[in-house]
Amino acid sequence: MFRSERGSAILAGLVNITLATLITLSVLAIAMAGYYTLVIRDLAIDSATRLATHGSVSQREYLLQRLQVSLPELASFDVQESRGDSLTLIRVSYSLPGFGMFQPSATHLDVQAATEKL
Repeated sequence: MFRSERGSAILAGLVNITLATLITLSVLAIAMAGYYTLVIRDLAIDSATRLATHGSVSQREYLLQRLQVSLPELASFDVQESRGDSLTLIRVSYSLPGFGMFQPSATHLDVQAATEKL
């Protein structure tokens, strides 16, 4: 290796390490976002099922408490519920954590369940 090529090899190595780190962090962020979404969806389905039961009370506080216990990293949740004649709707609004300069926007998840009638 010539002296003029040594600096280029070090620079190329630093660029490769930087890119590998960014790719690894991106994959981890996507995996965690998927995990958070699945947990929120499962808790919302459970709450919608409970809310659709005949004679049930509001599940908003129950869902908020379960979300804060299950996902303490996500500090901002908003839960809206509505009960109709045939369908019950729970909407969970949340924002996923980002890293660095990438901050994902707030999103929401809607879950519907058939209202139980006697």
